[in-house]
Amino acid sequence: MHPTDPQALANSLPYPYLPPTQARSAAAFGPMFKALAGFILLALLAWFWRLGIAWPSPQAGWFAVVWVMLAFIVWHIQRSRITLDQFAIEQSWMWRRRVALHELAYLKVMRIRGLEHLVAPRLYARTLSGAFVFFYCQDRALLEEFTRLAQALHQHEQRV
Repeated sequence: MHPTDPQALANSLPYPYLPPTQARSAAAFGPMFKALAGFILLALLAWFWRLGIAWPSPQAGWFAVVWVMLAFIVWHIQRSRITLDQFAIEQSWMWRRRVALHELAYLKVMRIRGLEHLVAPRLYARTLSGAFVFFYCQDRALLEEFTRLAQALHQHEQRV
């Protein structure tokens, strides 16, 4: 059994799912969501600028801290990617999120159909140890693959 053989990997999973042979990766957030996050960041900067807060002052210091924290989050929204490979689901974010496929106990795809461009679809994953992780995914093809994975987990749960 070669470790990259997809059939061997599928046989090692406790549920009926054949993982993709090639890693599939996509942006975690859509372009509209990214643009909205950037717009909010710039609008907040313009609003604080119009307040006319004197620099340096305690109020200006708090503004700077809040704006830098928000800019950090927006930067990660712009760069975040989700990957499904033969072994795990992984997302780059402020910290790396990763769940191995053989550790998955439950997976649910949550989305608001029709508003997926504004509200980023997410995956709720629970491991065999009870830990849970949220992933974001805006790519339709990858969402369909995650739906197939969730159905395989559900079928396995029904048989057990």
